[in-house]
Order: sequence, then C-alpha cells, then structure tokens
Amino acid sequence: MTAQIIKVHSDSSSLLIAAVTDFLKLVESRDEGSKQMSVVLTGGSLGIGFLKELSKQGADLSGVDFVFGDERFVGLSDDDRNEHQGILAFPALSHLNLKRFPDPSLSLQDAKNAMNKALEAHYGRVDDSGDVFDLVLLGVGPDGHVASLFPGHNREGEWVIAEESSPKPPAERLSINYQGLNRGKHVWFMASGVAKAGVVGQALSGKSSLPLAQVRGSEGTAWYLDKELSDEL
Repeated sequence: MTAQIIKVHSDSSSLLIAAVTDFLKLVESRDEGSKQMSVVLTGGSLGIGFLKELSKQGADLSGVDFVFGDERFVGLSDDDRNEHQGILAFPALSHLNLKRFPDPSLSLQDAKNAMNKALEAHYGRVDDSGDVFDLVLLGVGPDGHVASLFPGHNREGEWVIAEESSPKPPAERLSINYQGLNRGKHVWFMASGVAKAGVVGQALSGKSSLPLAQVRGSEGTAWYLDKELSDEL
C-alpha cells in the first residue's frame, strides 16, 4: 500500500487554497504532449469550495477532463445537483471537457447503464488493470461515506452504481464505485470539522471497513485536514 500523507491547515479556507495550489502543480508537471489529464471531482462544501477557489486562478485546464465521482439524480438545474453547483462555483467548467451524468429524463437504471457505457468507452472496462485517473478528489461524510458509497450498501458492479435509498436526501443517486475510484494515481481526501474526526481516525488506523478506507491512490493518498479535525485525531 502506498504511503498516506496528512496535510493539516489552520482552517477550511487554507485547506482549499493548498489543495488547489497542489492541483495546479500536478497539472503543470505533466509532460508536454502527454495525453489528456483525467480528474474525478467531488461535491459537498469542500468539493464545491475547491472549484470556487480554482475559478480564481485563471489556469488553462483545456488539457484536463473532469467527471464528478457521483451525482444526485435530480434535474440539471436543481440546486442539489453537483454539476449545477460546480458550474455556479466555476463557470468555466461548463466549457471544459466534463463527462456529465444523465438526468431524470431517463429512469435511474437506464441512466446508470448510459453512464457505464460512456465511461467504459472512454476508459475501458472497470476491472481492467492500470490507472485511468490522474487525481481522484473525495470529500468525507460524518458516517464515512465517499461519493455516494454509503456504509452497509453493496457497491459491486460496473463503473457506476445506482443508489436508490441514500441515507441522506436526495434518495436516488449515481456513483462511480470502488473499483473505479481505485484506478487513480493520486487520491486526495478533503475533510474539516470535529464531526469527521472519528471516521478519519478510523481510516488512518488501517483497521476500518468504512467506505473512505476503501479508496487509495496507486502513487499516493493525501489527507487535507483542518486543525479543528486534526486536533481530535
């Protein structure tokens, strides 16, 4: 297993600035003429905050393709939709190479199948070997969930699973599963506040079966934490 790096910052704002700075360094470090860089985005307050901070930088991200790790199965302009929140925070995202989850014009199962086909066409089979994502960004729920992979819910299958009964609303969601998220070179968790300290501590102990403990980067895993959380570990 690759090493885990813990990066502690004074508050969530400092955490986000550091994560965006490191992301832009990762973008700049690509070899000239290399293939398109692939990044998994995350929703939630820190995930959307990351995009808002990124929008201030004016960086050239034309060589990066993006996909959210999960999506709430609601309308395209619904306030709960990660994509909608992300574009409001980072308007340029709408003009970049963003792989979009289907909306409820399809059934949940048909939407899952369509997204599976789209990701397989671009990345190959989910159970193939090798990395397909340069970076996987993940937030952390107080229950230890990541993306829309919740404790106690079966998450085997193709690239994308359909969640029909999320413990938190909205109930219906689509999510890249563990196999897909684990095909990243780098995985960066972002977490803040004392409410997340318990599950983060369990994951760092190496003895947890919670969802956040099931995803690691092949070349590195980093935890961007604020001091409030870190002090409780």
